[in-house]
Amino acid sequence: MIEELRLYRFGLISAELSFSPNFNVIIGETGAGKSLLLSSIGFLRGERSEVVSEGSFVEAVFSFEDGEIFVRREVKGGRSRYFLDGMRVPQRLVEESVTKFIVFQSQRNSLELLKPSYQLEVLDSLSEVAPLLLSYRELYSAYKEKLLELESLRADTAKKEREIDILKFQIEEIESANLQEGEEEELLQLKRVVSQAERIKALKELARLNLYEGEGSALARIGEVITSLEELDLHRDILERLNNLYYELESLYFDLEKRLVVPDESISLQAIEDRLYEIEKLKRKYGGSVEKVKEFLESARRRLEVLENLDFELERREEELKRLKEELGSLAAEISARRKKGAERLKRELLSSFKELSMETARFEVLIEELPDFTPTGKDKVTFLFSGNPKLPLSPLSESISGGELSRFLLSVLSLFSLPQVTMVFDEIDSGMSGKVLAKVAGKLKGIARKQQVIAVTHSPQVVAAADRVFKVEKGKDGSVTVRVLSGEEKRKEIAIMISGDVSEGSLRAADELIRKWEE
Repeated sequence: MIEELRLYRFGLISAELSFSPNFNVIIGETGAGKSLLLSSIGFLRGERSEVVSEGSFVEAVFSFEDGEIFVRREVKGGRSRYFLDGMRVPQRLVEESVTKFIVFQSQRNSLELLKPSYQLEVLDSLSEVAPLLLSYRELYSAYKEKLLELESLRADTAKKEREIDILKFQIEEIESANLQEGEEEELLQLKRVVSQAERIKALKELARLNLYEGEGSALARIGEVITSLEELDLHRDILERLNNLYYELESLYFDLEKRLVVPDESISLQAIEDRLYEIEKLKRKYGGSVEKVKEFLESARRRLEVLENLDFELERREEELKRLKEELGSLAAEISARRKKGAERLKRELLSSFKELSMETARFEVLIEELPDFTPTGKDKVTFLFSGNPKLPLSPLSESISGGELSRFLLSVLSLFSLPQVTMVFDEIDSGMSGKVLAKVAGKLKGIARKQQVIAVTHSPQVVAAADRVFKVEKGKDGSVTVRVLSGEEKRKEIAIMISGDVSEGSLRAADELIRKWEE
């Protein structure tokens, strides 16, 4: 609830208010600024306002079971700044914190009652279905997930044969290639060797002819020089060196001959290139590398296994979904049964309240229709039926209720529930009602205020008499607006003025009678 509210330069209002935890009313002449005071609460929780200026601020203290929070919104540098417990925070955090503590109600907000979703919430609140709904929603979520999986599986079944053919072809294509780890690198090396075979053969022949066996080879010519030197028996040191050169050259030739190995002529360069092309084609089709191709192969095998067992899997999933559907149907039926009992209770409570609010001839029913499919809230479509005229048939609330009836209907509904930590704010919900009805409206508001804090803007003396604290908004001649709490005697005189327009013995007696009723 709101303990304190402070405003500075919010429009023309600068004030500090301390609220009762029960029933608070705000009064004042038309145009004095009552609604502006309420809009400051809306401003605090993030709503836009055209009446603020540089330096304006609104701050409040909210209390709840575990403690309290301090909230502030100010305008500085042309922008709003938000604070929680003195710490600057993003707007979102303030909105989340404040919104859960305040609920605004007005004749305009009564339109929520016309929505089927809100009517279902009202019924569920009285039907005590919250634990069942929690279980139902968990099961419903699982059901929808399984349903999507089954639909996907059925779609797979429709294209199964074609996909199986494609997978078998892909698997056969990869398996028949028999890719080996490191094979591509070996083939590239072999390709380089094989492509040089002719040049190696030519080099070997050139070395044989020029170094070893050919006419005029290096060895033959060195041998001739050695023979001549031996015959002449000259220069033994040169001869020895030539002999060493001869044997070294011969050894060099044999080493070269051994190392210049001509590749096996049975290994074709074309065959190597064909194999490399095959590997490259598979890489392009299935992932960009031999490793990715193998990963694709494993994935394709698994997918093929799933598809070949699809009929069995489909049957298993359908059985699973059938069991879920039965469980869901059972829960939905139980929820519906509780709603029907709740509908009877709601009808009794509302008809009793209608009589209190001078709608004695009003009739009310809750129409619960079974939907063909499950929804997040069950299988029920809930419609409130109403008739304010005994000569007219019951019809949906949105088609049959007047504005004044709708306000009383809303009060009747709200009096059935309580939100202990929430402040209920009513903005002239009693507007346009007669004196007899207003006394009953005051009773309803007082009843709600016994369970949670209520703040109401009103022009009704009956409502003011029932209040625990009364705030009067007054506009001065200079346009400034003040807000003050009325004392007991001030409250008495204000009610007298609201009854007859001035303070007289008669109007004071009438005011005393209204006040005494609530004191008793």
